[in-house]
Amino acid sequence: MNLNIKYDEYRLSNGMRVILHKDKSTPIVSVNVWYHVGSWNERPGKTGFAHLFEHMMFQGSQNVGSDMHFRLLQSIGGSVNGSTSFNRTNYYETVPSHYLELALWLEADRMGFLLPAMTQAKLDNQIDVVKNERRQTVDNQPYGTWLEKILETAYPADCSYHWPIIGYMDDIDNASLQDVSEFFKTYYSPANASLCIAGDFDDVEAKEYVEKYFGPIAGVKSIPAVKNTFSGQFSGEKRENVKDNIQLPRIHMAYHIPAFGEKDWYTADFLSDLLSTGKSSRLYHSLVYKQQLAQDAYAFTFGTEGTALMVFVATAQNGVPIEKLEKAMQKEIDEVIVGHVENSEIERINNQIDAQKLRELQSISHIADSLNVAAVHFDDPGYINRELDIYGAITKEELLNMAQKYLTENNRVVLNYLPK
Repeated sequence: MNLNIKYDEYRLSNGMRVILHKDKSTPIVSVNVWYHVGSWNERPGKTGFAHLFEHMMFQGSQNVGSDMHFRLLQSIGGSVNGSTSFNRTNYYETVPSHYLELALWLEADRMGFLLPAMTQAKLDNQIDVVKNERRQTVDNQPYGTWLEKILETAYPADCSYHWPIIGYMDDIDNASLQDVSEFFKTYYSPANASLCIAGDFDDVEAKEYVEKYFGPIAGVKSIPAVKNTFSGQFSGEKRENVKDNIQLPRIHMAYHIPAFGEKDWYTADFLSDLLSTGKSSRLYHSLVYKQQLAQDAYAFTFGTEGTALMVFVATAQNGVPIEKLEKAMQKEIDEVIVGHVENSEIERINNQIDAQKLRELQSISHIADSLNVAAVHFDDPGYINRELDIYGAITKEELLNMAQKYLTENNRVVLNYLPK
Protein backbone atom coordinates (compact mmCIF):
# COMPACT_ATOMS: atom_id res chain seq x y z
CA MET A 1 0.00 0.00 0.00
CA ASN A 2 1.43 3.35 -1.03
CA LEU A 3 1.20 6.12 1.56
CA ASN A 4 1.84 9.75 0.71
CA ILE A 5 2.32 11.60 3.98
CA LYS A 6 3.79 14.90 2.83
CA TYR A 7 6.21 16.90 4.97
CA ASP A 8 8.93 19.53 4.92
CA GLU A 9 12.15 19.04 6.82
CA TYR A 10 15.05 21.26 7.81
CA ARG A 11 17.57 21.75 10.61
CA LEU A 12 18.34 24.67 12.86
CA SER A 13 21.92 25.87 13.23
CA ASN A 14 22.12 24.10 16.61
CA GLY A 15 21.43 20.75 14.92
CA MET A 16 17.77 20.25 15.82
CA ARG A 17 15.70 18.51 13.16
CA VAL A 18 12.33 20.13 12.35
CA ILE A 19 9.55 18.31 10.46
CA LEU A 20 6.39 20.09 9.28
CA HIS A 21 3.24 18.26 8.13
CA LYS A 22 0.22 20.38 7.20
CA ASP A 23 -3.36 19.18 7.57
CA LYS A 24 -6.03 21.87 7.74
CA SER A 25 -8.97 19.46 8.02
CA THR A 26 -9.44 20.36 11.70
CA PRO A 27 -8.26 23.45 13.62
CA ILE A 28 -5.77 21.61 15.84
CA VAL A 29 -2.01 21.19 15.80
CA SER A 30 0.21 18.55 17.37
CA VAL A 31 3.70 19.31 18.68
CA ASN A 32 5.86 16.21 19.11
CA VAL A 33 9.45 16.19 20.40
CA TRP A 34 11.65 13.10 20.35
CA TYR A 35 14.97 12.88 22.17
CA HIS A 36 17.18 10.03 21.00
CA VAL A 37 17.81 8.86 24.53
CA GLY A 38 16.34 6.01 26.53
CA SER A 39 17.30 3.37 29.02
CA TRP A 40 20.02 2.00 26.72
CA ASN A 41 21.96 5.25 27.21
CA GLU A 42 22.27 4.51 30.91
CA ARG A 43 24.93 2.44 32.63
CA PRO A 44 25.03 -0.08 35.47
CA GLY A 45 24.35 1.58 38.80
CA LYS A 46 22.73 4.58 37.10
CA THR A 47 19.57 3.04 35.67
CA GLY A 48 16.14 4.63 35.32
CA PHE A 49 17.43 8.13 34.53
CA ALA A 50 15.67 8.48 31.16
CA HIS A 51 12.33 7.56 32.71
CA LEU A 52 13.00 9.79 35.71
CA PHE A 53 13.48 12.69 33.31
CA GLU A 54 10.13 12.00 31.74
CA HIS A 55 8.77 13.07 35.13
CA MET A 56 11.27 15.88 35.78
CA MET A 57 10.44 17.57 32.46
CA PHE A 58 6.98 18.38 33.80
CA GLN A 59 8.25 19.92 37.06
CA GLY A 60 8.89 23.39 35.72
CA SER A 61 11.72 25.16 33.92
CA GLN A 62 13.29 28.60 34.18
CA ASN A 63 10.20 30.45 32.96
CA VAL A 64 7.51 27.87 33.71
CA GLY A 65 6.39 27.07 37.24
CA SER A 66 6.01 23.61 38.72
CA ASP A 67 3.14 21.67 37.10
CA MET A 68 2.37 24.69 34.89
CA HIS A 69 3.22 22.81 31.69
CA PHE A 70 0.22 20.56 32.29
CA ARG A 71 -1.99 23.32 33.65
CA LEU A 72 -1.40 25.82 30.85
CA LEU A 73 -2.10 23.29 28.10
CA GLN A 74 -5.07 21.67 29.79
CA SER A 75 -6.61 25.08 30.49
CA ILE A 76 -6.86 25.70 26.73
CA GLY A 77 -8.33 22.27 26.00
CA GLY A 78 -5.06 20.66 24.98
CA SER A 79 -3.85 17.13 25.64
CA VAL A 80 -0.29 16.52 26.81
CA ASN A 81 1.89 13.58 27.81
CA GLY A 82 5.26 11.90 27.49
CA SER A 83 6.74 8.41 27.38
CA THR A 84 10.07 6.62 27.71
CA SER A 85 11.36 3.57 25.88
CA PHE A 86 14.67 1.79 25.40
CA ASN A 87 15.95 4.14 22.68
CA ARG A 88 13.92 7.33 22.93
CA THR A 89 11.95 9.68 25.14
CA ASN A 90 9.11 11.73 23.65
CA TYR A 91 6.90 14.60 24.74
CA TYR A 92 3.80 15.65 22.88
CA GLU A 93 0.79 17.92 23.04
CA THR A 94 -2.18 18.61 20.78
CA VAL A 95 -3.75 22.05 21.07
CA PRO A 96 -6.13 24.38 19.22
CA SER A 97 -4.22 25.81 16.26
CA HIS A 98 -3.96 29.35 17.60
CA TYR A 99 -2.07 28.07 20.65
CA LEU A 100 0.85 26.65 18.64
CA GLU A 101 3.20 29.34 19.91
CA LEU A 102 2.41 28.45 23.53
CA ALA A 103 3.14 24.76 22.94
CA LEU A 104 6.44 25.51 21.23
CA TRP A 105 7.52 27.94 23.92
CA LEU A 106 6.81 25.39 26.64
CA GLU A 107 8.80 22.67 24.86
CA ALA A 108 11.71 25.01 24.17
CA ASP A 109 11.85 26.31 27.73
CA ARG A 110 12.29 22.86 29.20
CA MET A 111 14.77 21.84 26.50
CA GLY A 112 16.97 24.86 27.05
CA PHE A 113 16.27 25.96 30.60
CA LEU A 114 15.29 23.00 32.76
CA LEU A 115 18.43 22.87 34.89
CA PRO A 116 18.14 26.37 36.43
CA ALA A 117 14.79 25.32 37.90
CA MET A 118 15.85 21.85 39.02
CA THR A 119 16.11 21.52 42.79
CA GLN A 120 16.85 18.74 45.23
CA ALA A 121 13.29 19.00 46.53
CA LYS A 122 11.83 18.47 43.04
CA LEU A 123 14.17 15.55 42.43
CA ASP A 124 13.34 13.93 45.76
CA ASN A 125 9.63 14.32 45.06
CA GLN A 126 9.84 12.68 41.63
CA ILE A 127 12.12 9.92 42.91
CA ASP A 128 9.34 9.05 45.35
CA VAL A 129 6.78 9.16 42.52
CA VAL A 130 8.86 6.83 40.34
CA LYS A 131 9.55 4.45 43.22
CA ASN A 132 5.83 4.24 43.88
CA GLU A 133 5.20 3.67 40.16
CA ARG A 134 7.70 0.81 40.22
CA ARG A 135 6.01 -0.73 43.26
CA GLN A 136 2.60 -0.56 41.59
CA THR A 137 3.59 -1.73 38.11
CA VAL A 138 6.49 -4.08 38.83
CA ASP A 139 7.24 -5.17 42.38
CA ASN A 140 3.68 -5.62 43.68
CA GLN A 141 2.09 -6.66 40.38
CA PRO A 142 1.47 -10.33 39.52
CA TYR A 143 4.14 -11.35 36.99
CA GLY A 144 5.34 -7.73 37.26
CA THR A 145 9.04 -8.54 37.11
CA TRP A 146 8.78 -10.71 33.98
CA LEU A 147 10.33 -8.19 31.57
CA GLU A 148 13.09 -7.37 34.03
CA LYS A 149 13.91 -11.08 34.35
CA ILE A 150 13.82 -11.62 30.58
CA LEU A 151 16.24 -8.74 29.97
CA GLU A 152 18.60 -9.83 32.73
CA THR A 153 18.68 -13.37 31.36
CA ALA A 154 18.82 -12.51 27.66
CA TYR A 155 21.55 -9.85 27.89
CA PRO A 156 24.84 -9.73 29.84
CA ALA A 157 25.31 -7.20 32.61
CA ASP A 158 27.42 -4.88 30.45
CA CYS A 159 24.85 -4.76 27.65
CA SER A 160 22.67 -1.66 27.52
CA TYR A 161 19.47 -3.75 27.38
CA HIS A 162 20.20 -5.67 30.58
CA TRP A 163 18.08 -3.44 32.82
CA PRO A 164 14.42 -2.32 32.75
CA ILE A 165 13.32 1.08 31.45
CA ILE A 166 12.00 2.14 34.85
CA GLY A 167 15.35 1.25 36.43
CA TYR A 168 16.24 -0.56 39.63
CA MET A 169 14.91 0.67 42.97
CA ASP A 170 18.37 1.23 44.50
CA ASP A 171 19.56 3.21 41.47
CA ILE A 172 16.46 5.40 41.51
CA ASP A 173 16.81 5.97 45.24
CA ASN A 174 20.49 6.92 44.94
CA ALA A 175 20.14 9.30 41.97
CA SER A 176 21.85 12.57 42.86
CA LEU A 177 21.18 16.06 41.55
CA GLN A 178 24.62 16.04 39.93
CA ASP A 179 23.95 12.65 38.27
CA VAL A 180 20.68 13.70 36.68
CA SER A 181 22.02 17.14 35.71
CA GLU A 182 24.90 15.56 33.81
CA PHE A 183 22.52 13.13 32.11
CA PHE A 184 20.34 16.02 30.98
CA LYS A 185 23.26 18.10 29.69
CA THR A 186 24.55 15.11 27.74
CA TYR A 187 21.38 13.97 25.99
CA TYR A 188 18.66 16.64 26.07
CA SER A 189 20.24 18.79 23.41
CA PRO A 190 18.79 20.23 20.18
CA ALA A 191 21.26 18.10 18.21
CA ASN A 192 19.76 14.98 19.81
CA ALA A 193 16.15 16.07 19.27
CA SER A 194 13.57 15.98 16.51
CA LEU A 195 10.59 18.36 16.54
CA CYS A 196 7.52 17.56 14.46
CA ILE A 197 4.63 19.99 14.01
CA ALA A 198 1.57 18.44 12.39
CA GLY A 199 -1.85 19.88 11.73
CA ASP A 200 -3.36 23.27 11.00
CA PHE A 201 -0.66 25.96 10.97
CA ASP A 202 0.93 28.61 8.78
CA ASP A 203 4.37 27.61 7.48
CA VAL A 204 6.02 30.99 7.82
CA GLU A 205 4.60 31.59 11.27
CA ALA A 206 5.56 28.12 12.51
CA LYS A 207 9.14 28.50 11.31
CA GLU A 208 9.38 31.91 12.98
CA TYR A 209 8.21 30.43 16.29
CA VAL A 210 10.65 27.52 16.01
CA GLU A 211 13.59 29.81 15.30
CA LYS A 212 12.53 32.27 18.02
CA TYR A 213 12.27 29.71 20.81
CA PHE A 214 14.54 26.80 19.83
CA GLY A 215 17.15 28.62 17.75
CA PRO A 216 18.98 30.26 20.70
CA ILE A 217 19.36 26.97 22.60
CA ALA A 218 22.98 25.89 22.47
CA GLY A 219 23.76 22.48 21.04
CA VAL A 220 26.41 20.00 22.16
CA LYS A 221 29.28 18.95 19.93
CA SER A 222 28.60 15.22 20.06
CA ILE A 223 26.37 12.62 21.70
CA PRO A 224 28.15 9.63 23.28
CA ALA A 225 27.69 6.49 21.22
CA VAL A 226 26.06 3.51 22.89
CA LYS A 227 28.43 0.58 23.19
CA ASN A 228 26.10 -2.35 22.68
CA THR A 229 28.26 -5.29 23.62
CA PHE A 230 25.66 -8.00 22.96
CA SER A 231 26.85 -10.84 20.75
CA GLY A 232 24.94 -13.70 22.32
CA GLN A 233 22.64 -14.88 19.55
CA PHE A 234 22.65 -18.68 19.23
CA SER A 235 24.68 -19.03 22.44
CA GLY A 236 22.46 -21.68 24.02
CA GLU A 237 19.10 -21.82 25.73
CA LYS A 238 18.78 -20.05 29.08
CA ARG A 239 16.02 -21.04 31.51
CA GLU A 240 14.78 -19.63 34.78
CA ASN A 241 11.88 -20.47 37.08
CA VAL A 242 10.47 -17.72 39.30
CA LYS A 243 8.25 -18.47 42.29
CA ASP A 244 5.78 -15.62 42.78
CA ASN A 245 2.55 -14.74 44.57
CA ILE A 246 0.38 -15.80 41.64
CA GLN A 247 -2.49 -18.21 41.10
CA LEU A 248 -1.65 -19.47 37.60
CA PRO A 249 1.65 -20.40 35.95
CA ARG A 250 2.84 -18.32 33.01
CA ILE A 251 5.47 -19.08 30.38
CA HIS A 252 7.58 -16.55 28.48
CA MET A 253 9.80 -17.48 25.52
CA ALA A 254 12.07 -14.76 24.16
CA TYR A 255 14.06 -15.27 20.96
CA HIS A 256 16.92 -13.04 19.82
CA ILE A 257 16.17 -11.40 16.46
CA PRO A 258 17.77 -8.60 14.41
CA ALA A 259 17.29 -4.93 15.25
CA PHE A 260 14.25 -2.82 14.48
CA GLY A 261 14.33 -1.90 10.80
CA GLU A 262 16.14 -5.00 9.59
CA LYS A 263 14.30 -7.16 7.07
CA ASP A 264 14.10 -10.13 9.44
CA TRP A 265 12.74 -7.89 12.20
CA TYR A 266 9.76 -7.04 10.00
CA THR A 267 9.34 -10.71 9.15
CA ALA A 268 9.34 -11.61 12.86
CA ASP A 269 6.87 -8.83 13.60
CA PHE A 270 4.63 -10.06 10.79
CA LEU A 271 4.82 -13.60 12.17
CA SER A 272 3.87 -12.42 15.66
CA ASP A 273 0.71 -10.90 14.17
CA LEU A 274 -0.02 -14.08 12.24
CA LEU A 275 0.29 -16.18 15.38
CA SER A 276 -1.55 -13.98 17.84
CA THR A 277 -3.74 -11.25 16.33
CA GLY A 278 -7.39 -11.91 17.11
CA LYS A 279 -9.28 -14.89 18.49
CA SER A 280 -8.91 -16.73 15.19
CA SER A 281 -5.12 -16.55 15.41
CA ARG A 282 -3.12 -19.74 15.79
CA LEU A 283 -2.01 -19.34 19.39
CA TYR A 284 -5.41 -18.27 20.71
CA HIS A 285 -7.40 -20.80 18.68
CA SER A 286 -5.16 -23.72 19.62
CA LEU A 287 -4.08 -23.02 23.20
CA VAL A 288 -7.09 -21.09 24.53
CA TYR A 289 -10.11 -22.20 22.50
CA LYS A 290 -9.41 -25.69 21.20
CA GLN A 291 -7.14 -27.32 23.82
CA GLN A 292 -8.19 -25.03 26.70
CA LEU A 293 -4.68 -25.07 28.10
CA ALA A 294 -4.26 -21.31 28.46
CA GLN A 295 -6.21 -18.24 29.53
CA ASP A 296 -4.27 -16.11 27.05
CA ALA A 297 -1.57 -16.65 24.44
CA TYR A 298 0.16 -14.06 22.29
CA ALA A 299 3.43 -12.98 20.66
CA PHE A 300 5.07 -9.62 19.96
CA THR A 301 8.39 -8.04 19.06
CA PHE A 302 10.45 -5.34 20.73
CA GLY A 303 11.35 -2.61 18.24
CA THR A 304 14.81 -1.84 19.58
CA GLU A 305 18.05 -0.67 17.99
CA GLY A 306 21.13 -2.88 17.74
CA THR A 307 19.32 -6.09 18.62
CA ALA A 308 15.78 -7.14 19.49
CA LEU A 309 13.58 -9.88 20.94
CA MET A 310 10.52 -11.79 19.75
CA VAL A 311 8.47 -12.86 22.76
CA PHE A 312 5.80 -15.53 23.24
CA VAL A 313 3.60 -15.47 26.36
CA ALA A 314 0.88 -17.80 27.66
CA THR A 315 -0.89 -18.02 31.03
CA ALA A 316 -1.96 -21.54 31.98
CA GLN A 317 -5.49 -22.53 32.86
CA ASN A 318 -5.98 -23.72 36.42
CA GLY A 319 -4.47 -27.17 36.86
CA VAL A 320 -2.51 -27.20 33.58
CA PRO A 321 1.19 -28.06 34.09
CA ILE A 322 3.57 -25.49 32.66
CA GLU A 323 5.41 -28.26 30.80
CA LYS A 324 2.25 -29.21 28.91
CA LEU A 325 1.61 -25.59 27.97
CA GLU A 326 5.17 -25.13 26.75
CA LYS A 327 4.93 -28.27 24.61
CA ALA A 328 1.72 -27.02 23.00
CA MET A 329 3.21 -23.57 22.34
CA GLN A 330 6.32 -25.13 20.86
CA LYS A 331 4.14 -27.18 18.52
CA GLU A 332 2.63 -23.99 17.09
CA ILE A 333 6.10 -22.54 16.53
CA ASP A 334 7.23 -25.79 14.89
CA GLU A 335 4.29 -25.63 12.48
CA VAL A 336 5.76 -22.44 11.06
CA ILE A 337 9.29 -23.81 11.02
CA VAL A 338 8.23 -26.75 8.83
CA GLY A 339 6.40 -24.43 6.46
CA HIS A 340 2.75 -24.82 7.43
CA VAL A 341 1.73 -21.27 6.55
CA GLU A 342 -1.09 -20.56 4.11
CA ASN A 343 -1.07 -17.71 1.61
CA SER A 344 -4.55 -16.80 2.84
CA GLU A 345 -3.09 -16.17 6.32
CA ILE A 346 -0.44 -13.88 4.87
CA GLU A 347 -3.09 -11.94 2.96
CA ARG A 348 -5.23 -11.63 6.10
CA ILE A 349 -2.37 -10.23 8.17
CA ASN A 350 -1.39 -7.80 5.42
CA ASN A 351 -4.95 -6.51 5.34
CA GLN A 352 -4.96 -6.17 9.14
CA ILE A 353 -1.66 -4.29 9.18
CA ASP A 354 -2.84 -1.92 6.45
CA ALA A 355 -6.16 -1.30 8.20
CA GLN A 356 -4.50 -0.66 11.55
CA LYS A 357 -2.03 1.82 10.06
CA LEU A 358 -4.80 3.69 8.25
CA ARG A 359 -6.81 3.91 11.49
CA GLU A 360 -3.78 5.26 13.33
CA LEU A 361 -3.12 7.87 10.66
CA GLN A 362 -6.57 9.34 11.24
CA SER A 363 -4.97 10.96 14.30
CA ILE A 364 -2.83 14.02 13.66
CA SER A 365 -0.85 13.30 16.84
CA HIS A 366 -0.08 9.80 15.56
CA ILE A 367 1.15 11.20 12.25
CA ALA A 368 3.48 13.53 14.15
CA ASP A 369 4.80 10.66 16.24
CA SER A 370 5.21 8.36 13.22
CA LEU A 371 7.24 10.99 11.37
CA ASN A 372 9.53 11.24 14.38
CA VAL A 373 9.83 7.44 14.58
CA ALA A 374 11.09 7.45 11.00
CA ALA A 375 13.35 10.45 11.55
CA VAL A 376 15.01 9.25 14.75
CA HIS A 377 15.34 5.55 13.98
CA PHE A 378 16.01 5.74 10.23
CA ASP A 379 17.19 9.34 9.72
CA ASP A 380 14.43 9.73 7.14
CA PRO A 381 10.89 10.95 7.88
CA GLY A 382 9.85 9.61 4.47
CA TYR A 383 10.32 6.08 5.78
CA ILE A 384 6.75 6.42 7.07
CA ASN A 385 5.54 6.09 3.47
CA ARG A 386 7.51 2.90 2.74
CA GLU A 387 7.04 0.77 5.83
CA LEU A 388 3.75 -0.84 4.75
CA ASP A 389 5.43 -1.90 1.51
CA ILE A 390 8.02 -3.81 3.55
CA TYR A 391 5.30 -5.77 5.33
CA GLY A 392 3.39 -6.27 2.08
CA ALA A 393 6.40 -7.81 0.34
CA ILE A 394 6.97 -10.52 2.99
CA THR A 395 6.63 -13.99 1.49
CA LYS A 396 5.90 -17.44 2.85
CA GLU A 397 9.49 -18.43 2.13
CA GLU A 398 10.82 -15.48 4.15
CA LEU A 399 8.61 -16.40 7.11
CA LEU A 400 9.91 -19.96 6.92
CA ASN A 401 13.55 -18.87 6.68
CA MET A 402 13.25 -16.42 9.57
CA ALA A 403 11.58 -19.01 11.82
CA GLN A 404 14.13 -21.69 10.98
CA LYS A 405 17.02 -19.33 11.64
CA TYR A 406 15.92 -17.54 14.81
CA LEU A 407 13.17 -19.57 16.54
CA THR A 408 15.55 -22.23 17.79
CA GLU A 409 16.21 -23.53 21.29
CA ASN A 410 19.82 -22.32 21.30
CA ASN A 411 18.64 -18.76 20.61
CA ARG A 412 16.10 -18.25 23.35
CA VAL A 413 15.32 -17.52 26.97
CA VAL A 414 12.53 -19.46 28.69
CA LEU A 415 11.10 -17.84 31.83
CA ASN A 416 8.46 -19.68 33.84
CA TYR A 417 6.44 -18.02 36.60
CA LEU A 418 5.14 -20.55 39.11
CA PRO A 419 2.87 -20.16 42.17
CA LYS A 420 4.68 -20.27 45.49
